[in-house]
Amino acid sequence: MQTKKVLPRWCMGIIFLAHSIAICAALFMAWLLRFDFTLPYPRLLLSALPILVTVRLAVLYCYKLSHGYWRYTGIGGLSRLMQATFFGSLVFFAVMRGVGGIQGIPYSIYVLEGILAFLSLAGIRRGLRRFFRARRLHSGLVRLPVLIVGAGVAAARLIRELEKSNYIAIGLVDDDPQKLDAKLCGVPVLGSIDQLPRLARALCIGEILIAIPSATGVELLRITDFCQQAGVPFRTLPGLMELTDGRVSLSELRNVNLEDLLGRELANPQTEDVQTMLIGRVVMVTGAAGSIGSELCRQIVRCGPMKLICVDQAETPLFNLQQHVLINSKVEIIYSVTDITDTERMRQLLLEHNVCVIFHAAAYKHVPITEDNLYEGLKNNVFGLLDLVEAAEQAQCEDFLLISTDKAVKPSSVMGCTKRLGEMMISAREPARMRCLAVRFGNVLGSQGSVIPVFQEQIRTRRCITVTHPEMTRYFITIPEAVSLVLQAFTVGEHGDILVLKMGRPVRILDLAKTLIRMSGKEESEIEIVYSGMRPGEKLYEELFYDSEVRLPTPLAEVMRAQDSLPAWPVLSCRLRELQVLAYDKNPNLIRAKIKQIIPTYQWEPEVPPPEMLSHTAVFAEAFKLADQDY
Repeated sequence: MQTKKVLPRWCMGIIFLAHSIAICAALFMAWLLRFDFTLPYPRLLLSALPILVTVRLAVLYCYKLSHGYWRYTGIGGLSRLMQATFFGSLVFFAVMRGVGGIQGIPYSIYVLEGILAFLSLAGIRRGLRRFFRARRLHSGLVRLPVLIVGAGVAAARLIRELEKSNYIAIGLVDDDPQKLDAKLCGVPVLGSIDQLPRLARALCIGEILIAIPSATGVELLRITDFCQQAGVPFRTLPGLMELTDGRVSLSELRNVNLEDLLGRELANPQTEDVQTMLIGRVVMVTGAAGSIGSELCRQIVRCGPMKLICVDQAETPLFNLQQHVLINSKVEIIYSVTDITDTERMRQLLLEHNVCVIFHAAAYKHVPITEDNLYEGLKNNVFGLLDLVEAAEQAQCEDFLLISTDKAVKPSSVMGCTKRLGEMMISAREPARMRCLAVRFGNVLGSQGSVIPVFQEQIRTRRCITVTHPEMTRYFITIPEAVSLVLQAFTVGEHGDILVLKMGRPVRILDLAKTLIRMSGKEESEIEIVYSGMRPGEKLYEELFYDSEVRLPTPLAEVMRAQDSLPAWPVLSCRLRELQVLAYDKNPNLIRAKIKQIIPTYQWEPEVPPPEMLSHTAVFAEAFKLADQDY
């Protein structure tokens, strides 16, 4: 536990003495300026002096400006000093005129004294800061020279933090030509960002610090390329979404992640609209301990819901969510270790807590696993969703949002089919009290089991990277960005909507692997790239829309509406129940054939002709026949 550092008494005495001298000098100088450098009314001056010193010292103490450490005074400290000086002048005026009844001091004295008091007190602090900085420079103490990228507010705050550390800022680089040769907190701007390699070598820089929290992925990729050419370590401050309080500290400096490089510049998030939709309501998040679910919980609690119900079947990740993500939340949070396929338990939770809004993120998502576990994938992703929607309607929930994926478009895998069936279910639900919508987007960076952690582990352990195909591409989005847009889409979506997040350009997986190799400090020639070939259910590239879908705009630039002609709910419901009966037979070909009947774009062809699509009873066969006619 960190203890508070207390200055010795002799040091506090020097501080009070310095303050007293500065205050007395300010009053004497104000008197001289007012009376043309003469000192008339000496008795009046001497009677005002002790009152002024007492008032100002008391106010400085209340503003915590008498505690020393002036060498670290920055803009915040000077702002507080200005407030304290102004308030002290008001108190001094009130005491002299009101309490003391001393009317002889001109008003201009009060104004001049206040200005001079601020200048003298600030001058002491700035002088000491310069003195200690010069002493450190000439002390012979070895300090690591660093070069800072960026010359804005974040860089200024970082420079002040470096003054307290074993680092020394030698210079800054910035692409703004107006800042060239200027100084920021005494540190010169030496050139543009493309001069980083030359400056780093010429100045023997030990580390490069990137201080541009607003930088986009493209801008940061350019900066990191120059840093790698310089051949020295580099770190960055977090992005704007992580620097929520605007503060900068050395502990926040971290290595550049691939998420930083692939992240896109976000439009201004409509947080007020999201807060309006969620404040004071009971919200449930299924799959709450997963990558998307946990970020949903983190962003939802900021919106002030009455209660948050976190549902997940995995106990340990749910415990981690409780201990590390939501530990300081003031919102009432319920953690429920529940399988969404346990319909009775889910219905009990909905009724017990009067849930208003459900964000459904629970799903089996790994393509190879669901391909080998077809029945379990259907049971969780399709039938579990169907039962949850019906239970939510019975519990009179008001909003239901399904998290979908681009793998639902022209699916080639069971996982993609389950997500497409979910979209069809949401879109086909008959209008009722509960608004149902789905949000579709691509791969999220850094999620559990995603490609980036796999590549990083392969580089660390096996010294090679396994890539499926040299031309394989995927859409990527960072987890905070995806969740932020999901919540914004929630505010504009209408019943039955399938909303699609704009994903930018698809990224080639091979390029991703090469970028990771460079970020690990290696050359591409040092790390072998092995092509493993496509696994069952995988596609070379993903799509965000069906050819038949009409793309309609929404009030949000980053969200589109996909409109398509889908089966009506009576037809779809019948077919889903038929699929559920077939699933119990656990005949893969039979199940896949039925899925293809419901989703004609499912990219699957049986190795052997499937059995006749007939039930064990004539009743079930007749149901198939009727469903086909209706469809």
